[in-house]
Amino acid sequence: EGLWKLSAGSGQSPHNKATVVTMLATALLAFLSQPSGAHRVGSKGYSLVEEGEKPLRLVMCITGQTARLEVGSKIKNFVKHNMAKGHTVDVVAVLDPRDDARFVNTPEEEASHPDNMTMFEGHASSYREVHYLQPDDPEVPRWYMEKISNSPKTWVDAKDRVQNHVRQFATMEQCYGQILDMEFESGHRYDEVFRVRDDSFLMAPVNPLKETPEEDRPDILATHCDNWYGVNDKGALMKRKVAETYFQGFFKGMFLEPLTEAKNPETITFEIVKQANFTLHRDGERMMVAPIRGDPKDGCIHCIFRECWSELFEETNYQFSKDHEWCTIDRTTHNYHEQPDFVVWDRLKH
Repeated sequence: EGLWKLSAGSGQSPHNKATVVTMLATALLAFLSQPSGAHRVGSKGYSLVEEGEKPLRLVMCITGQTARLEVGSKIKNFVKHNMAKGHTVDVVAVLDPRDDARFVNTPEEEASHPDNMTMFEGHASSYREVHYLQPDDPEVPRWYMEKISNSPKTWVDAKDRVQNHVRQFATMEQCYGQILDMEFESGHRYDEVFRVRDDSFLMAPVNPLKETPEEDRPDILATHCDNWYGVNDKGALMKRKVAETYFQGFFKGMFLEPLTEAKNPETITFEIVKQANFTLHRDGERMMVAPIRGDPKDGCIHCIFRECWSELFEETNYQFSKDHEWCTIDRTTHNYHEQPDFVVWDRLKH
């Protein structure tokens, strides 16, 4: 228990691809590894948005499975978008390398040809991929199991769903450990951290929080649609001071100091943020993200609460592309048409 195996690739030259570190972990405890050979690409030739502004150091953390990985929108709407302003944008991914894509909530389609991390080469300042075998049978807290068992999602096995949440939280802890390593190796602390899932599709550019007027600037930003009473987990941009609490607070809230008022991952996140007194904004205009289903090149975008998303798309004049349309089942199902009362849209005031 608690042991892992490391096997480093041959990427010792700066011209080689990012080293892949394979980790076989049976424990849920976070670890700090130091893979070598992460590929760094120069960011010369870009100018800052404001003359004299200090460029930011940004890092995007991707968690999940290689079999569900989407990269294209992440490059376009976060990496390239912010590199063009002169900011440093590093990328780290902690992914389960197994070939079979696993879903708990029934997917419309499974990814058949997932993207790969080498696509970041030449775009990100640096990228790092860590292979982490998620535990097959993780321990789950009784109180949380009871909450999920009473969920209206009767078609989903409660134990499978809870264990998937535990795997998700374990992977996030691994990613935070990698961020600490990257800061130690570079000698610089990041200004902001952007956490996304493997299948998160960025529908519009995501700007640093620092670019928001100070009176409107939250500690953490997420989308407002499909928040399930809490904080949507498809994407969260946060100040560096928030990252430790956000990435490492889940196990504390599940096992050590149970957040028994929570009833799903989204409300666990909300309670963690609330107890830490961080400022939260849920705004799909600044964070337009939803999961993609099917092949990353032509899969559909999974936007569940139709009324909420329709309002957002109308307000922002968003148009789906022919390659990435709104999933048909989301537009036709009668379960989630109406916008629920718990949806809060924190729009910019200035």
